[in-house]
Amino acid sequence: MRKKYLFLFLATFAGVVCGYAQTTLRGTVRSTQGESLPGVSVYIRNTSTGTFTDASGTFALTLPAGLQDSTLVFSLVGYTTHTVAIANRTQFDVVLPDDTRTLSEVVVTGYMVEERQKITGAVNTVTGDLLGKLPVPGVDQALQGRAPGVVVSQNTGAPGEGVSVRIRGTGSINSSNSPLYIVDGVPTLDISALSSQDIENISVLKDAGAASVYGSRATNGVVIITTKAGTSQQAQIQVSSQVGFQEPSRLIDMTSTRDYVTLYNEAATNDNATKTNPLFFRKLIPQEMVSTLPDVDQVDAILRKGVLQSHSISASGKDGKTRYFISGNYFGQEGIIKGSDYDRISGRVNLSTEVKPWLRTGINLNLSKEKTDIIGSSGDGAGGNGGSVVRYAFFRTPAIPVYDATGSFVDKPDDFQFFGDGYNPGGMLAYNNNERLTNRLFGKFFVEIDLLKDLKFTSNVGLDYSKQNQRRFDRTWGTGDRINGINQLSVSDQRSETMTYSNFLTYTRTLGVHNLSILLGAESIKRDNYYLNASEKDFPDQNPNLVYLGNGLGQRANSEGQTGSALQSFFGKVNYDYADKYLASVTLRRDGSSRFGPDHRWGNFYAGSLGWRLDKEAFLQNNDLIDRLLLRVSYGKVGNQEISDYPFTDMITPGYNYPFGNVFQNGYATSVLGNSGVKWESSEQLNGGVDVETWEGKLAVSLDYFRKITSDLLVSQPIASSAGTAAPPVVNNGKILNRGFELAVSYRNAVGNLQYSIAANAATLYNEILAMNPAVRRGQIGSDYLIYNEVGHPVGSFYLYEVEGIFQDKTQIFTHAYQGATIQPGDVMYKDQDESNTITAEDRRHAGSAIPKVTAGLNIALNYKQWDFSLFFQGAYGQKIYSVLNRDIEGFYRAFNVTQRYFDNRWTGPGSTNEYPRASWDASGNNANVFSDRFLEDGSYTRLKNLQLGYTLPAAVAGKIGLSSVRIYASGTNLLTVTSYQGLDPEMTTSDNAKGQGDSSAGMDWGTYPSARSYNLGVNLSF
Repeated sequence: MRKKYLFLFLATFAGVVCGYAQTTLRGTVRSTQGESLPGVSVYIRNTSTGTFTDASGTFALTLPAGLQDSTLVFSLVGYTTHTVAIANRTQFDVVLPDDTRTLSEVVVTGYMVEERQKITGAVNTVTGDLLGKLPVPGVDQALQGRAPGVVVSQNTGAPGEGVSVRIRGTGSINSSNSPLYIVDGVPTLDISALSSQDIENISVLKDAGAASVYGSRATNGVVIITTKAGTSQQAQIQVSSQVGFQEPSRLIDMTSTRDYVTLYNEAATNDNATKTNPLFFRKLIPQEMVSTLPDVDQVDAILRKGVLQSHSISASGKDGKTRYFISGNYFGQEGIIKGSDYDRISGRVNLSTEVKPWLRTGINLNLSKEKTDIIGSSGDGAGGNGGSVVRYAFFRTPAIPVYDATGSFVDKPDDFQFFGDGYNPGGMLAYNNNERLTNRLFGKFFVEIDLLKDLKFTSNVGLDYSKQNQRRFDRTWGTGDRINGINQLSVSDQRSETMTYSNFLTYTRTLGVHNLSILLGAESIKRDNYYLNASEKDFPDQNPNLVYLGNGLGQRANSEGQTGSALQSFFGKVNYDYADKYLASVTLRRDGSSRFGPDHRWGNFYAGSLGWRLDKEAFLQNNDLIDRLLLRVSYGKVGNQEISDYPFTDMITPGYNYPFGNVFQNGYATSVLGNSGVKWESSEQLNGGVDVETWEGKLAVSLDYFRKITSDLLVSQPIASSAGTAAPPVVNNGKILNRGFELAVSYRNAVGNLQYSIAANAATLYNEILAMNPAVRRGQIGSDYLIYNEVGHPVGSFYLYEVEGIFQDKTQIFTHAYQGATIQPGDVMYKDQDESNTITAEDRRHAGSAIPKVTAGLNIALNYKQWDFSLFFQGAYGQKIYSVLNRDIEGFYRAFNVTQRYFDNRWTGPGSTNEYPRASWDASGNNANVFSDRFLEDGSYTRLKNLQLGYTLPAAVAGKIGLSSVRIYASGTNLLTVTSYQGLDPEMTTSDNAKGQGDSSAGMDWGTYPSARSYNLGVNLSF
């Protein structure tokens, strides 16, 4: 009995001792962006004791007795391994920085997944964590400044409007310069329906060596987007929500009523002094009238603080042999100009299942609905310059009130000869209705079959379906119903369906030191477009509830049509390496496009690349400094087929009147001339690069040189007016060179609990037209052209008179080249370039383009315990901007308001200034608004694109409220812009915003919708 009690006593005592000897370690693991990291290996160094973080990034690990002085190790593929001394602690909240050495283990380069360290082409990868930081509607917008050589600029600041993405320059005049997007293996040209919260990563293929597998569509680079998928055994629910507001980031100061009156009278006095007949004198504004006039900031009257919000919820995980990711997203943006709004609701379902050990199947679907309220804004295709609310807000003088005593909009003032007759921008916003609805379904169904151990067959069926309805009503209003004299309703319905069928084999085999992968496949793409347009005029009752087609009394018009195109492709790729040291890749693709005639329908595209891992050589094996050193070179040919569907044949259109007897009869005529000889636009690309990693991967450097020559440019060739009114044919004319350097540098380290990383990138670009005959003119204003695209100059080169200063006196006018009989002291002096002693059109010269010569991005991230902080800068340098808006308001051809800058610095007498001319309403007589570099400015800028400060609750605190992870943060976007440009925004004018003429006429600032600065609060929750 005594032995029994003794045994029980010792067993109890041992249990107590063990209870005190063993401790449970708990904590969370996050990325540097504050996202929870599931699947992280957490173990005690030099032992077999360990565990993994769950779906919410939390872990619990029992510490055996006697190991209180040991070290915890945290590791995950794609992230830097991190160690922490236990030192009697029980709570650990760890941040793992991205590891540039292993992050790219799963880089998708087109139909294949390749190891980053073996890629011999120019590829940049951006993680979804970075993309989700910015409160922007589009995934492409979030790419800005993240990869060298990738220039992203907003077309306008209007809600829901897209951006321009240019990879390694501009290589086309009439064809598209936008990259091809591949979303989960399905090609598309539009990714506006995607949410940044659904993106796992993005790979940018920049050279032919990487992108040539896409052949005829790869000239402008390829952006491969991979969406998220379930990876964890445990279900994970994540909620992301942010709310904020936005306001104009910068505006132009305009004159007050008192200053405007002063300037008006001064200009009138100057003009009257040159006239001899009092009947032609311009009347002055009586001074006693000034005190009775309002002082209205017309720009401020159309602005507001807009609410910005983004919310998403997702569930992901693995149930048996099925992986899933399901999400719902909402993005809402009230524009900073009244009446402009954008809303998008989207949902995603990604499912994959293992039916058999050798058979896998699944679907990836994205469904979205977008609603955009559009206002007239120059350059965005909605209203044109004549209907631009922004331009009229700058034009309208401050002496005109917005509303009258009854609350109605004031249109034409009584004294319009003094204060102008520009439309009331407030009324334009209230009375013009323009709404666009877009529904889109995008995704794929796929099957993967393991035919043999190393041979896999994949079949994808992709669908891209969109339906867009736009409804616009231009209401009659204004003094004497002068605005939209006869009201009009326009309705359009467009549907587009693209089916993609891809079937390919991948073979991967390792034999000793030989590693081989082979890709063989075929792809068919068929696109069908349908449109229906209808319009009707003269609605007697303008009540929106009564404005429908059929209710008007006036002219009706309608049109309907269908277009289509197809692309058939065969492709192959071989990757080989010897001992991971000597690398080689060869790609070949043959494409046939219905957009070209039978004799030029097929094209061959190819590329080859080589790589050498010097760090694998014996002479560097014992080097403690270099971890990885790769030399790369590639050369290839890719193409571009992004033009209209039928350029090879004439287009016949009805509606032309022909005389038959004494009566005109309706008939058909050629509206677009075809060219049966038109063929592919092709690009030959050379790339050389070096990748270096040192100090155990803490420092990574990548340097590339590229040279791209695009030939057989697809250009709409002007024809003589005697040839009729038909639109010109598309021909192959010209050759463009793009070359430059790209540099990417990243460094990461830790000092105690402080972890930090710096990632910078920069790129140079030289663009030149090598061949083009005749020159292609763009940027039409009136009957003249602002831009000449010709040999020896960049695409979109401004062709201008050069301003030498301001004439200070009559003697200077008489001794200078002749500019006209009406030139007076205070007028602009132009340079006599051809020394003919007369200023003529021959004195115009090329003065630069809107293409940036240098672009750069800088991201700084800091993490200290629970806190995270990041700064992101982005900039572009060397581009030019021509301010058409300033030309209009400082050119004095109508009674418009004028910038305060001009008022404060105008010429008022000899020696007063040599920059701004005298005030005068005689614009034609003094040559004040000719195409000169007076209105050309340097568009270089550096912008603080995003600043974010976040705090993650300790896991123990989050657990008490039923959550596994909680992060709250505050962020700001476009907080600071450093630029000498005096317009609204230097970024808005470097993209395709000039009457749809593309990059060949970019850089013209008509006064488009201004950009916004935003402030946001957000929270990320994990369950």
